[in-house]
Amino acid sequence: MSDFKILRKLVGIPTTVLLLTMMAPNAMAVGTASNTSVTNFATVNYDVASVGQPAINSALVAFVVDTRVDLTVSTDDLAEVAVTPGSNDNVMTFTVTNTGNAPHDFSLSSLALVGGTGAFGGTDNINANDVQIFVETAASGSAGYQLTDVDTHINALAADASINVYIVSDFSTGYSDGDIASYYLNAEARIDNGGSTLGGALVETVGGDTEGSVDIVFADDAGINDAAGDATDSSQDDYQVVTATLTIGKTSSVISDPVNNTTDPKRIPGAVIEYEITVSNGVSGATATSVAITDSLNTEITEGDIAFQTTYNVTALQGISIRHPDSTIPADFYEYTNAGGAEAAGRGAVVADWNVTDTDNVVTVTGIVLDGGESATIRFRVTIQ
Repeated sequence: MSDFKILRKLVGIPTTVLLLTMMAPNAMAVGTASNTSVTNFATVNYDVASVGQPAINSALVAFVVDTRVDLTVSTDDLAEVAVTPGSNDNVMTFTVTNTGNAPHDFSLSSLALVGGTGAFGGTDNINANDVQIFVETAASGSAGYQLTDVDTHINALAADASINVYIVSDFSTGYSDGDIASYYLNAEARIDNGGSTLGGALVETVGGDTEGSVDIVFADDAGINDAAGDATDSSQDDYQVVTATLTIGKTSSVISDPVNNTTDPKRIPGAVIEYEITVSNGVSGATATSVAITDSLNTEITEGDIAFQTTYNVTALQGISIRHPDSTIPADFYEYTNAGGAEAAGRGAVVADWNVTDTDNVVTVTGIVLDGGESATIRFRVTIQ
């Protein structure tokens, strides 16, 4: 009887079959690294008549792990980035994470929303100026955007690694409180070309598996501004203008005239006219500092129509009366010297003068601070000539 037939008759004898995987790598959070070679073979151990026989190994079976291209882009800001008209280097912060299984370069681009809903609500209605993108540089030594962060693409981001990306923008003057500029950040996975330049575009493998070669599969989900399976992801963030909303009004009233005195006075020569200027900040407005008010009477005085009263009420050389929030008693008016100088102790740092800061018949008031919802009022008097 042949050895083959003897082996067939002994199939009923207990045997042990072991499947061994050789050189299989440990799994990472993102999965086995692309281009990893997986090689294994099977082994059969058995007994014949209770005698152990030499193990039988199968042929080696090997393949390489294909490339899964995947990424996420997320906004780090928890609310709109507050910006002031006329400010520079306003920063949105994003995080780009390589959730694939191979290192990649990433190209970066920004896109302004046009009239849609912002990331945090509200409606986009303006655009920023000089919009740029920069990547966090480890050598900067500090978290957050630094002037040393000069890279404009992500270079060789390892699998499962993350990095901050910044949209940095300027804003010109002229914007209103509450204006919104909304932007998308798009990141596209590229070839890691081993250098400092941005690698070329990745091409997804078409058709069936090509055993022995590294195929490329785009596994990314649809982002807020991109499609699924395009090696791209995106996120949205907003700038919101925060500024004071100042308004100014001016009125005049008759205090007295030479005929009627203070009883139903009229605007006749010799009459005393009181001008009142009110500056107000909107309820939701940002704090306005260094508020300065000027009122030129030069034309009227030069033509001889009016004369400035250097005594506002009863005290000589105090021709300007002001009520403002930082006074000791904000509801009260205080008289200011015509010669200028800081306000009396406890009343803030407001300065008022007549023909000191500007000598061309100008009332000047400086140093007022107005929080949202606050206002200040200035009064002074002239006499009709």
